[in-house]
Amino acid sequence: MNMLSTNQETKMTDQLTTRETAETATIKMIVFAVGAQEYCIPILSVREIRGFEKTTTLPFAPAYVCGAINLRGIILTVIDLAAYLNITAELENSRRVVIIVESRDGVVYGLLVDRVIDLADVNTGDVQPTSDEGACLHGLVLVDNRMIGILKLDTVLKHLVGDTTKE
Repeated sequence: MNMLSTNQETKMTDQLTTRETAETATIKMIVFAVGAQEYCIPILSVREIRGFEKTTTLPFAPAYVCGAINLRGIILTVIDLAAYLNITAELENSRRVVIIVESRDGVVYGLLVDRVIDLADVNTGDVQPTSDEGACLHGLVLVDNRMIGILKLDTVLKHLVGDTTKE
């Protein structure tokens, strides 16, 4: 899949963060479930989707880190979104997959989810922001009468590797 350039990713994040009523954009999102809740992320940040495989344990890693996998010679960390979001996962679910994503800074990591549901077009003007500035959600959006949380990949990554912004 094509990846967003840094400028395009920044613009998309800015559009989701600030509600512009005069000018809205539609962003293609991949919708997935973690427990009973549905979440989405921009499809252009997704490299691929893989079946869940055994991970190599990483000592002293946070509880939400499953471990590491080898993706064609690239070692990457897999985050269990259920543990990260404090949601009960569907452990006996054979449809659990790892969504491989790439951050704006080029960091590649995996998100373990219970299942991928579909793709959705999200109008940035329809996003209802959440109240917490440091939250892991940009906001909530209704898609086909389903309330879906829009995950902030930058926040997830910051928790994983720390704040690496250059001043």
